[in-house]
Amino acid sequence: MTELYTVIAEVMRIPEEEISDTFSMSNSDAWDSLKHMELIVSIESTFNVTLSADDIVEMINIKGIKQILKSKGAI
Repeated sequence: MTELYTVIAEVMRIPEEEISDTFSMSNSDAWDSLKHMELIVSIESTFNVTLSADDIVEMINIKGIKQILKSKGAI
C-alpha cells in the first residue's frame, strides 16, 4: 500500500505518515472535491486503471480506494 499512500500524500500535500486506513474525505481538511479529482487522475495514471463514475463516488476513503483497486487487479 505504500505506493497508494505515496500518491495520496503527494496529491494532498501532506506527510505520508498522516495517511492511514481511517483517512477519508470526511476527516481531512486537505481532501476536498478538487483534490479528490486530482487524486483520481493520479490513481488512474499510477495504477494504469480506468475508473468509472461509480468507482469515483465510492472512493471517499482509503478502504473504498483499496477495494476498487483490488477489484481491478491493480493491487
